[in-house]
Formats: sequence, C-alpha cells, structure tokens
Amino acid sequence: MPVEIEQFMCRSDNFGVLVHDPKSGETAIIDAPEEAPILAAIERTGWKPTMILTTHHHVDHVEANLALKERFKLRIVGPEAEKEKIPGIDETVGQGSVVHLGGERIDVIATPGHTAGHVSYHLPASKVAFTADTLFALGCGRLFECKPPVMYESLKKLAALPADTVIYCGHEYTLSNARFALTVDPTNSALRERAAKIEALRADNKATLPTTIGEELSTNPFLRWHDPAIRKHLGMEKASDADVFAEIRKRKDNF
Repeated sequence: MPVEIEQFMCRSDNFGVLVHDPKSGETAIIDAPEEAPILAAIERTGWKPTMILTTHHHVDHVEANLALKERFKLRIVGPEAEKEKIPGIDETVGQGSVVHLGGERIDVIATPGHTAGHVSYHLPASKVAFTADTLFALGCGRLFECKPPVMYESLKKLAALPADTVIYCGHEYTLSNARFALTVDPTNSALRERAAKIEALRADNKATLPTTIGEELSTNPFLRWHDPAIRKHLGMEKASDADVFAEIRKRKDNF
C-alpha cells in the first residue's frame, strides 16, 4: 500500500509535507519550516508524526524542529554533513543510507549544490521523492555553498529516477521558473503548454506541485542541458553538459 501524502503551505512560499504509512500508522514530516501550519495538518489528518526527515540546514526548513520534537517526542533525521547546523538531530544519513517509515523503505540520495550537505529522500515502492531545494518544478536551487558542477551531478542522479516518480519540492517557485524557462527553451511546445497551466493555477492560488521526473525531463531546462534547441539558443552547441547547465543557472541568477 503506497504512502499517503498531505502537502500544505508554510511561511510565504515553503511547502510542508506529511508522509503517512497507513499500515504501520507511522508519519514523517519532510522538513519543518513553520510550526503552526504543520500542527494544523497533523490535526486535519489525525496522523501523529514519528520523525522529521530534514533535507538541509537552512532556517526555513528546520525552524520548527525543536518545538515539534518536544511536543511529539519524534526523532530527527538529517544529513551527516550538516549535523552541527540542524537543531535536535538524532540520526545522520548520507548517500546510500536507508531509513524506514513503517514498512516503507526510504533511500537517501546525496544532492549537494544548494547547500554542501543537502540530501533528498526517495521512496521507491511508493514512487515518490522529496527533493526540497535541489530540484524544483521547472527549476533548481540557488548555489549557495557549491559550484555548478556539484549541482549538475546531483541533478543527474535525480534525473535518473524512474520517469513516473512523483516529486515534491521545497518551494512554490514554479511560476517564476516557468517564465525563466521560456527564455532559454522558447520553442518547446510542452513547456509553453505547461507554463499556461501554471499561470492559471497560480491565478487561482492553487499549488503547482507535485510534479514528476518525466514532466521535468520534458520541460525543465535545468535537466535539459543536452537538448539541441537549448544549446543552439545559448550558442553552446559544442559545450559540455555541465557548462550548459552552469550557463542556465547563471542566467536564472540574473533573471
């Protein structure tokens, strides 16, 4: 039986997520951006949380760690490389680590780039992954602590997940990402169609997530470094994939 997922807004543009294993009754919180919306989601669903899966140390992902730990006596799991910066951490993980939510296996994927120790969480049986601030719908995270080749390698790992993997990200940035994507991939009809849908969703104040790896591979320029049309548009037909990615990231920083 696949996990059940409750997604909701925190802060101004963060997503909060509860992941519930119905067989065992265990529930994980993916990051802890803000206490009140998380508590509201717990009350709404009736799911009692047993752990927080932390992706990285930024305050808008860990702010409610200690309050939730005190209230629910849950355990906090997070990246080994950032353990000194994650409040209340109990268990550290890295590339290849496995965590269990009841009977559900959660594979940890090291995805540095946005921060040096960022991890993503993949649930292969339920075909879902939580990529926080590494992979966004139509985007990727800013490179605060790493150089472009590091993020490029992380995105390659995520791009290799099965195409039907459902992706939950850390922020509602999709509208801005779509407008930028059209500037580097203007002839992509799938992207134009998706951008129109996103404009309509945001006009109704509706969430644009989740997405899928397949949808990102066809429309997200940060996973399309190999695409001839993008390379031609950038004047980088003979450049390496990593250099094409770096150029796209640089343009997004200045968008």
